[in-house]
Order: sequence, then C-alpha cells, then structure tokens
Amino acid sequence: MSAFTSDRVHVHNPIVIETALVELLDSAEAECAEAGRTDLGNRLRRIRNRVLDPDQLVLVVGEPDQGKSELINSLVNAPVCGSGENVSTSVPSLVRHSDEPTAQLVEQETTRSPVGGNRSRVPIESLGEELERALVAGHRVNRTEVGVPRALLENGLALMDTPAVGGVTNSLGSVTEEAVAEADALLMVSDATQELTTNELNFLRRATALCPNVALVQPKTDVVPEWRHIVELNRKHLSNAGIAGRIFPVSARIRALATRDKSKDLNTESGFPALLDYLRKEMAGAHEQLTRKLVAHNVTDSIDTITGELREELGNQSPRTATETLLELETAQRRAEDLKRLSGRWQKTLSDGVQELYSDIEYDFRERSWAVLHQANETLDEADPNTNWDEFEAWLRDSLNTAIAETFDWLDRRRERITEQVADELLREQVRTLPSSEAIPVPDPLSRVPAPKAPKNAGYPRRDQMLTGLRGSYGGVLMFGLMTSMAGLPLMNVISISAGLLLGSKSLNEEKDTRLKRRQTEARAAVQRYVEHVVFQVNKEARDAIRNTHQTLHDHCNRITEQAQIRISRSIQETKRMAEQSAVERDARAREIKKKLEELGALRKRAGSLTSNRIAAA
Repeated sequence: MSAFTSDRVHVHNPIVIETALVELLDSAEAECAEAGRTDLGNRLRRIRNRVLDPDQLVLVVGEPDQGKSELINSLVNAPVCGSGENVSTSVPSLVRHSDEPTAQLVEQETTRSPVGGNRSRVPIESLGEELERALVAGHRVNRTEVGVPRALLENGLALMDTPAVGGVTNSLGSVTEEAVAEADALLMVSDATQELTTNELNFLRRATALCPNVALVQPKTDVVPEWRHIVELNRKHLSNAGIAGRIFPVSARIRALATRDKSKDLNTESGFPALLDYLRKEMAGAHEQLTRKLVAHNVTDSIDTITGELREELGNQSPRTATETLLELETAQRRAEDLKRLSGRWQKTLSDGVQELYSDIEYDFRERSWAVLHQANETLDEADPNTNWDEFEAWLRDSLNTAIAETFDWLDRRRERITEQVADELLREQVRTLPSSEAIPVPDPLSRVPAPKAPKNAGYPRRDQMLTGLRGSYGGVLMFGLMTSMAGLPLMNVISISAGLLLGSKSLNEEKDTRLKRRQTEARAAVQRYVEHVVFQVNKEARDAIRNTHQTLHDHCNRITEQAQIRISRSIQETKRMAEQSAVERDARAREIKKKLEELGALRKRAGSLTSNRIAAA
C-alpha cells in the first residue's frame, strides 16, 4: 500500500489520477461485495465507467414541458434535439463535438463506452423521423448521438437530453435516474413560471446522492415578470433541502433573437453567457476536480453505509443474560402484535377514505356541471342560438374546463389529506415517511367528447318568410273584405288590405317566435347531452385517479408494514442466535468487525483526500 500526494505526483497527470480513482473504486466495490451490498457495488461500477470515459457527461434533466431540449438547442445554437408542443424526449440524446454534423442511433447498448452497442448513421436533419421509425419497428434504441462542431464541446463536454422525470412518465423517469449515476454533472431544468415542486426537490435529493455536481436552470424568464422572486424562493428551497447548486435564469427566445440580430445586449439579457461560462470553466475546465468529487462522494457514501451496518452488528456482540434475552423476545412479540393492529387500522382508514372520496367527487362535479347547465339554459332562454352559437359554445367549454380544474384541484387536496390521515394512522410507531406521489393532473375530457351540435333548420329563408306572410295576409284580406263588402265596398279595399298586412305581419312574427323556441329547445337538449357526456368522462378520470391514489398508498403502507415485519422477525431470530452463540464466537466476530472497520476507515480517508488534491492509490 502506498499513498501519492500532490507533492510526489503532479495532480494534473490524467493517467495517475485515473489509475488512483479506479483502484479506489475497485477496492470500495470489493468491500460492498463482501458486505453483500450489490446495489452499492453496481453504483460504484457505473462511476468507474465514468472515470474511464474521456468525455465529461452533463445530464439535462427535468419534468415534462420544462424546456430541456430547447435549452440544449440554445446552448449549441443548433436544432439538435426535437422541441416544441407535443414533442417529448422518448430516449436519451447525447450531443458531443464532431468536426462535421453527424447523427446516429445506438441500439442494444450494454455499456456507456463510446463504442458500445450497434450504431446506425442517419441524416442529422431527419433524426427525429428515423428514431420514430425505428421505435415503431420494435428496435431497442438506447439513445441517439448527435455530433456538431461547437467550441463549447471541444474539450470533451457532452450534453445529454433525457426523458422526463415525474408526471405520468414514471418509466421514462427511471431511465433518467439510472443515467444519473454515470453523469459527471446535472443541469436540472425547471421553468421560471413556478417554484420548485416537491417532486422536483425529491428527485434532486435522490440525484445528489449519486451525483453531487448539480445546477438549476430556469428558462422562460421572458414570459414571467416576477422571475427574480421565483429564483430567490428556489434558492431558499435548495438551501433548506441541503442541495448545493447554482441557479441560472435564462430565456431561449431572447437567445434566439440575439443570435438572429447579433445583439450582445440581448444575449446578455438572455442569461446564457453566465451558463456557458459555467459549463466551460466549472464543468469542462474542471473535469478532474468534478470527477474527484463524484468518486469521493459515492465511495464515502457506500463505505458509511457498510460501516453503519457493521457498527450495529458490533453493538449486538455483547453477551446477554437469560433475563435480557427474554425481555427482548417479549418486546419483539409486542411490537409484532402492535404492528398487526396498526395494519388493520391503516387499511380501514384508507378504505373508508377512498369510498368517501368516490362519493364526494361524483357529487362535486355533478354540482358544478349543474351550475354551468343552469346558466346555459338561462342564456338560451334569452338568446338565439342561430346568431351566437360559436360564442356560446366557446363559453360552455371554458366554463366546463374551469369546473373540471376546480374539481381536480379539490380532489388533489383530498388526496393529500387522505395521505396524511393514513400515514398518521400507520406510522405512529414507525419512521414517518409519505409516499412519493404525483399531484393529480387535470385531464382534458372535452377533447374526447363530440362538440354540441347547433340546432337544425336554424335558418329562416326569405322565401319561407314571404309564404308565411302571404298565408296570414290572405286570411285577413278575405275576412275583412267580406265584412266591408256588406257596406258596399269592394273586396279589395284599404281596410281589408291593411288588415291583411297586419295579420300577415303577426303570423310572420309568431312563426319566428315558434322557430326560435324550437331552436332554443334543441340547443338546450344538445347542451344537456354534451354536459352529461362530459360528466361521464370526468367521473371516469376522477375514479381512475382515486384508484391510482388508493393503489399508491396501499403499496407504500404495505411495503412499510412488510419491512417492519421483516425487521421484527430478524430481531427475534438475531436475539435467539445471540443467546445461543458462545462467548468465544462473539469475541471472534467482534475482533473481525473491528479490523474491518479499521480497513474501511482507511479506505474512507483515501476517498476523503480526493477533494483536497491528494491522490490515494494502491
């Protein structure tokens, strides 16, 4: 065993640094394997791959529709990643330096090395279409790779656009989280329209446990006047969560205008110069330091986990009397009985809460939809559907959308309350943890419901109006003509003609009123059918959301219960084993643990020296 310090070995020698880091990771991985922690060993093996990779991988991560792809396009000033409305990243996309623009599809990749997997070159301008075609054909595309000649990427910096985390794309989120362990740094993208969500902060906590080099990028500052306030709030959120990272507010739209007009002032206003400077100097220019930090963080975390387990086992090596053993067994049995009672209580609380929620949500939206329907009927009682149907239909859709949003906002608050109630009931004697559940999204059932149809025969042609007027006037002329003819006047005279015109006008107005009422009746019936269809769709969406909440809570609580049962069972078995174990065996195991703790302490010291420019190598 030898130790190389910065005095004996030049710290910027990449070969020595790489060898030292690989040796350290291999030693830590061996300790993980010996301790039976294959999960920690797999993480360290992925970090080892990163050390051996000459590129510096920066993951761009975030929830859906936050502007990840657009950010990368703005950084390299080229449309290398698909972006825009209804465009989502389905597989990771790696953007690195190349002398000429290139694009590849990487399939069946087993490692993250540059030569891993089957590669198919495709035209860069049709990369999106080729990827879609490959996925539809059932090909297992691990990622796409794009090469562009950009100064930002010349020193080995590589940007990876990742599938969204959170939202309704949990499977894609798992792909991203697996890639985090292999990344040198993360850029978390969360637009400036709102504060960081609980899900985003939870993801950052998980991510920094694997990759401590994190920065937050907040796009869309051009559409949010109060973005500075949002940035300050997020800075506090990160600090409270114990996450160290800089924040970069940017605007891709202003950046595009600056590029088009070649305006330095607009470019400065976009916020990108500060982010580019960070990537060049603190990412690409500090590759060695970031790699040291990444390795030190993960090795230290793994060793601390193993050390904690060994110290707990060492504490259990002390000899026990028969009385102590009996007391421990009785305590464990009581804990098992208490856990059984707790399990029944949380299941009843969850079941009752969900059944109540099913009933309340249907009533809630039905009440809101009735209010909309009542207002619609009042409007149709006064208005002519023939003249303002488009405007009325737009109002109806907006009103129903508002009612849907209010109902699902109320549903989400009820979800949080049920979660709290179940957690309180279950976790009175357990560590209080809540499931990582997503906010219930507001659905768009109106897109699946056919629009209400305007009343038929809404028009009243002038020819029909003339015929209606003639029928009414004919009877008036004839009736008053006969009456005046008794007075010696001709059939057609001023009185009979005036009466005919008056009755003809009255008939025409009555026919118009009749047709209007018919149109209003048809419109009310169409609106009634439309609202009922929307109610059906919304109730289905709500029931699906409640069912998902029920399943999430049940799985979470059941998992905690099972883990507690396993711990109690292990405690009972361990107590019995320790009672049967001889004093000689306990002493031997204690000496073995102490020796292993000393070895792990030395290994941890080597890992800690990485961040102070000291390289420890075997």
